[in-house]
Amino acid sequence: MEEVTKPARVIRVGSRKSQLALVQTNIIIEALQENFPDLRFEVVKIATKGDKILDVALSKIGDKNLFTKELENALYLKEVDFVVHSLKDVPTVMPPGLVLGCICNRVSPFDVVLMSNANRGKKLAELPRNSIVGTSALRRVAVLRRKYPHLDFSSIRGNLSTRLQKLDARRDTKNTDCESAHHPSTYDALILAEAGILRLGWQDRVDETLTDCMYAVGQGALACECRENDLEMQRLLMSIHDEPAALACIAERAFMSRLEGGCSTPMGVQTSLLPGGIAGADALAGRPRQLSMQAAVLSVDGSQCIKGHLNTLLPTSVPSIKAPGKRAADREGDPWLPPLKRARAWSGNWDSEPEESKDLWMKDEYSEEELKTAGDERAILLGLNVRPACAIARLRMARARRLGQELADQVRRAGADKILAAIIHPNVCTQSSSIPPADSHTQAPLKKAVLTDFAVMPTSRTV
Repeated sequence: MEEVTKPARVIRVGSRKSQLALVQTNIIIEALQENFPDLRFEVVKIATKGDKILDVALSKIGDKNLFTKELENALYLKEVDFVVHSLKDVPTVMPPGLVLGCICNRVSPFDVVLMSNANRGKKLAELPRNSIVGTSALRRVAVLRRKYPHLDFSSIRGNLSTRLQKLDARRDTKNTDCESAHHPSTYDALILAEAGILRLGWQDRVDETLTDCMYAVGQGALACECRENDLEMQRLLMSIHDEPAALACIAERAFMSRLEGGCSTPMGVQTSLLPGGIAGADALAGRPRQLSMQAAVLSVDGSQCIKGHLNTLLPTSVPSIKAPGKRAADREGDPWLPPLKRARAWSGNWDSEPEESKDLWMKDEYSEEELKTAGDERAILLGLNVRPACAIARLRMARARRLGQELADQVRRAGADKILAAIIHPNVCTQSSSIPPADSHTQAPLKKAVLTDFAVMPTSRTV
């Protein structure tokens, strides 16, 4: 009797339709295929609202899940098993019943400059006055206006190929097939995320890497979203989870969530791990022992900037939970407490950060929330629920979250509160605002209904 070959299990992977999105989805599939050679993966291409609206700046559209809603609908309808995102597009609060199963494959988080043909080899500082720089991000405009006040900035939308075509269009072109031919001005330079350029293999077009500028929360990292009750997919995705990248991204997302930031709020971050490097992008460096973060909140025009910096050691074991009173009494003799310096986080103006601020650390004791997260395998941190994961891994993620939250609290008290109020509520005059609570680690059960309207999403959801 002939042996019947069992057909390979097919995993349906949701992806946006753009060239970069498909490249990123294939990166994920290749990593999973290496771990699970008996599985077969099928890409399901899905158009999102953000891909369709190309004539309006993202900050003016107002919706907070422009690049995720349709992908999440496909998850609800079980048309796909998981979807691939650029993490910077993913809100910090997920729809009920959906989670991020992994954060992985973080490459350079920095922005890069692509010059027009006439300016190849130049730096931004060398461009003539009133040169036009294309970017669609308020953060980039605010940061670069502050650093390069002689330049003009103009919004630009579209996929990377379209933007590059606009950059290369000549001002006197007669080619009506080129979209840029109808623009009143062309661009002297573009600002783009280096991660996308690297993944598309366009490194030869890069004229400058802006390593001295903070980057967007989660920039350069990929994430996979699945149904919370689909343990098979969670185990699958956990195999490609990258802890250094995840720790950096959790701290960054916690900072943004605490400040209720989004695409209309100019804020920049820079995290580093020891070992692990900038943004945790060096996945082969070994298990991180220390996490550092600096962040800034800017006014839309870049004229105001509040910046802060904070460090923490990362736990290597989980302490036994003691009664609240006893913990304080035994503080000095408890061997699990990391030897951190007791100092408050400094926050101040971007241009006047004292050198000693780089040596400031979080308080050494773990909070009750951190210990609670360590003991809860269903804990969700800024949308992330890696399963299976040990208690130590969850405690390390909880500490990264707390780092971002405490840094957000410090810059808010240092004056970021007024900047945020002017941006988020321009018609409301406030002297201060209360600090929102940390994200809950629990979520509602999975709902079968499709997401039909942005208004039904949680109000605290951020991009």
